[in-house]
Amino acid sequence: MTPDANPSEARPPDATPPDSPDQFQRRRRQLQIATAVALVLLPVLVHVVYRSVTSLPGRVTLASGPEGGRYEQFMLQLGRRLEKRGVTVIQRRSAGSIEHLGLLQSGEVDLALYQANPVQHRPDGDLGEKADSNRVAFVANVYSEVACLLVRSDAGITTTDDLLGRRVSLAPKESGDHAMARVLLEHLGITQAELEAEFIDYRELEDRFAAGTLDAAFIVVGLDAPVLQSLVGSGRCRLLSIPHRDALLRRQPLIAAGVVPSGYYTARPSPRPEQQVETVSMHAQLLTGKTVSGVLTETVARIVLDPGFQKDNRLGELLAGKEAFARQQPEFTIHPAAMRAFDPKLRSLIDPALIEITEGLRSLIASLLIAGFVVWRWWRRRRLHKEAHRLEIYVESLERIERRQLQLDSGKMPAERDIPKLQQMLDQVTELRWQALADFSVHEQMEDAAARTFLSLCNALTSKINAKLSRARLDLRFDELAKRGQGPA
Repeated sequence: MTPDANPSEARPPDATPPDSPDQFQRRRRQLQIATAVALVLLPVLVHVVYRSVTSLPGRVTLASGPEGGRYEQFMLQLGRRLEKRGVTVIQRRSAGSIEHLGLLQSGEVDLALYQANPVQHRPDGDLGEKADSNRVAFVANVYSEVACLLVRSDAGITTTDDLLGRRVSLAPKESGDHAMARVLLEHLGITQAELEAEFIDYRELEDRFAAGTLDAAFIVVGLDAPVLQSLVGSGRCRLLSIPHRDALLRRQPLIAAGVVPSGYYTARPSPRPEQQVETVSMHAQLLTGKTVSGVLTETVARIVLDPGFQKDNRLGELLAGKEAFARQQPEFTIHPAAMRAFDPKLRSLIDPALIEITEGLRSLIASLLIAGFVVWRWWRRRRLHKEAHRLEIYVESLERIERRQLQLDSGKMPAERDIPKLQQMLDQVTELRWQALADFSVHEQMEDAAARTFLSLCNALTSKINAKLSRARLDLRFDELAKRGQGPA
């Protein structure tokens, strides 16, 4: 017979199972609740995304150009229209077109006016294409700007040759006016070195002309710009025509002919200008960044195309030419949202931006589902592995008990010594079975073949030990009867 077995041997080691049935059921219930909440919140999420895509941004920054210019007038009116729609508008002062281009490319402003030119001069004097133009999109032409050569009335300048050696403003270097001034000087055959060149913005022009410290200035503005109305309308300055204009138009096909009618600024007592001024013109283009909200871009395009807005801002060319003028000769790619304003047939039932975001959400949800499925498979395999390990512990404990009970068949020990051993083993098997029943759920007991096999082994070993225990007790009883029969009569 073997030594007395320790009852603790029937228990599995102290490695506790990772998940009890209650914990598993609780986690599954939590998952079901989370899924239900997600399904309930999904329409809310879709609504929020739709509103974010189809509503105007809360704040918009406009480049208003130099003070006193036509850009400032236009942007102030556009800003008021946007404010009526609940948008906070920030007007940012700037030098002009070239700076506007940089501000749009960097995303510092959302909308800006830009002076269209076939060739842009960089501030360093080199000719080159506009860098990063693919970040900028065209919205609409709003009006034509005319290139004006202003001369002080008492400066004695009657022709462009009289500019030599005079104090002439070529506009700030970051402005489109400066770029156009360089084009005009090249056309006139005048170099910057032949002038006393200065780079003055609109705010200083009136004071400098009034003080007599400036003789002439090149500016490119709309005919209704306040600076022209003040300087020409008061008679302080005159406008000179551009000589050989047709030659310039032939060399620069994107520049159009422009005129300032006689008496445009005042008709009495003497018309100003006294005679029609022949010059050149180019479009003032409203630009935006390609990443700017399509809703904002389409709204602005519709504001610009509104006849009431055109009348209030004296946009005669736009009022007469409508969409044809608004889309004429764009220097940049037309923004798709602006195209929908120009041609309602291009407008889809669902906003393209919403479709794009929906595609992104679909990809995100698909990725989350795939990731969730992978995690679930990993968790399931890990759980099955731990369950297999847990079952293996029980089987090993049961195997040790069975091996000990086999040694009791050797017959080396009397029956009275076998009975306590067998009873102890029977208790150990019973305790082991109860531990397994507590660890395995009813579903596992019914569906898991390994769990069912283990329980069957427990029952078989219990029956076997019970049989040995009954036989040992019976042998002990026979021995007692035999001893009584051998006693004294």
